Amino acid sequence: MTKPVKLGRPKTFDEQAALEKAMLLFWENGYIATSISDLTKALGITAPSLYCSFGDKATLFNRCIDYYLANEACPIVPILKQAKTTKVAFELFLYDTAKRLVQPDKPMGCMLVTTTLGNSKQIQEVQHNIQEKKESYRTLLMQRLQQGVEDGDIAPNTPIQDILDFYLTIFNGLSIKACDGADLETLNRIICNAIKAWPVFEG
Repeated sequence: MTKPVKLGRPKTFDEQAALEKAMLLFWENGYIATSISDLTKALGITAPSLYCSFGDKATLFNRCIDYYLANEACPIVPILKQAKTTKVAFELFLYDTAKRLVQPDKPMGCMLVTTTLGNSKQIQEVQHNIQEKKESYRTLLMQRLQQGVEDGDIAPNTPIQDILDFYLTIFNGLSIKACDGADLETLNRIICNAIKAWPVFEG
C-alpha cells in the first residue's frame, strides 16, 4: 500500500534562515508588492508549508518586523543607556541608523518606514503592529529626553516634545533619502546639520 505524501515543511527547514529571506523580500519590495508566490519561491517551500510554519502573510510580515528589529535595526536601548548626554544619545542613534540604511548587501532604508508606505486596505492589517513598534521608539527617546532634564544636561524649560518630533522627522527623512539613492556621506552630512540645530531648542 502506498504511503500518503506528507505536505509538511522540509526536514532541513531552518526557520530563522527563512525569516531572514522573507524579511529581505518584504524590505526590498514592500508589504503589498510581496506575494505569497514570491515568498514560497524565496524560501523554497510550498504555500501549505508556509502557512503551516508562519501563518498568513500578515503574520509572517509581523514576525519579519520583529526579526528586523532584533538583527538589523539600530540597537537603540544600549545606545541611549550608554551615552553620557541626551544630545550624544540622539547623535549616536542617528549615525548608527544611517549606516544601516545604506548597507551594500541589504535593501535601502528602514523597514519600519518603507514597507508600508501608502494607505491601502492591505496595509491596514499590519499597520497597527508597525505603529506600535514606532511608538516604542518614540517612548524610548522621550524617556531619554526626560532623563536629560533630570540629569541637568537639558534645561527644565526646554520643549522636549519639539526636540523629539524634529529628530524623528530627520530619522524618517534619512530613510527616504537612502531609498532615493543617497550615500552614507550625504546622510551623515544631514545628521551633522540636524545636530547643530540642538541648541535652538535650548534657547
